[in-house]
Amino acid sequence: MFHRKSTLAVLLGLIFLSFFGTLAVSASMFPQNYDWRYRVISNLLSPRDNPAHYWLAAIGLALTALLMLPFAGHLQRHLEVASPRVARTSSGAFVAGSIALICACFIVPQHVHDVFGVRRLHEFLGRSAAGFLAIGMLCGCWCAWKGCGRSLFAARLFCIWSLVTLVPLAGIFVSQCLLLLTRVIPAWATPIRTALRHSVFWHLGFWEWTGAAAVFVFLCAAVFLTPQQKTSP
Repeated sequence: MFHRKSTLAVLLGLIFLSFFGTLAVSASMFPQNYDWRYRVISNLLSPRDNPAHYWLAAIGLALTALLMLPFAGHLQRHLEVASPRVARTSSGAFVAGSIALICACFIVPQHVHDVFGVRRLHEFLGRSAAGFLAIGMLCGCWCAWKGCGRSLFAARLFCIWSLVTLVPLAGIFVSQCLLLLTRVIPAWATPIRTALRHSVFWHLGFWEWTGAAAVFVFLCAAVFLTPQQKTSP
């Protein structure tokens, strides 16, 4: 078990370098000023927006998704003591999210042409990856909450997982509801946009980067705060 966690700790370091490291380098060489609070991650992968270094961001993001795959098995081994079915759902969601993320890196953002007959396939894959990862994290939170009552998990694990999962999801939900409201009730569009256009909470880029950091913290807690040995329920 100690050897397994040591290996996962090394993978966490590689994930940090492959994701935040390569994207930071790519952002520093972005043709225009790249502000993570307002620009989405896909801008770094776009041949149109980042023609010279989009490949660097794509390789870093694909490597990150590949390095995340071993964590699916780690989560299932530890979460199944609370609920085997939900543990399998969490593990499967992380695998599906990682695969969707890898595919999104190879299918770069298209602004004119369809890919395989699908309009904005890159955006669809990116949102699918985020959705699957969110499902995996929510299942992990449920298992941690259920396990706390049986003393299978530490309460701080549930608190950290809940914080990094629910806060970004709540922010995205509220911002998307406000955006939908501006489309449903056009009279409210101008007041809402005027009040929020200078706020980072209105921009998808802020929530994308926040969600990426949340996934990393979630995985860190999964490695360092889960029990050393699997406990019988």
